[in-house]
Amino acid sequence: MNVKGKIKSVGNTENKSAKFSVRTFVLELEGKYPELVEFQLINDNTLLIEPFSEGDEIEVDFNLKGREYNGRVYNSLQVWKITGEAKPKDEPKPKAEVPQGESKESEDDLPF
Repeated sequence: MNVKGKIKSVGNTENKSAKFSVRTFVLELEGKYPELVEFQLINDNTLLIEPFSEGDEIEVDFNLKGREYNGRVYNSLQVWKITGEAKPKDEPKPKAEVPQGESKESEDDLPF
């Protein structure tokens, strides 16, 4: 299965045990009434979301998983592929340089 959407949020990787880690992210699916859907990344796949950031449009391929525990059914959407164009990450802006012989305080004579 696959779906397209905009990344709303990305969680941190949680190590559940020595051999099992999980990372979740939320996609906003467009439509008349936008939907928010949470997806899971498991183990090595937790790195698939790294090149992307909030607001990026992506397409995810996933498997629908379900299991029963204590009479209750739990579902998850486990992602195995992410495609899309990552926007460049914001780079820190260089600080404005003050020409030699001048100081920022000399621009204003007011003490406040």
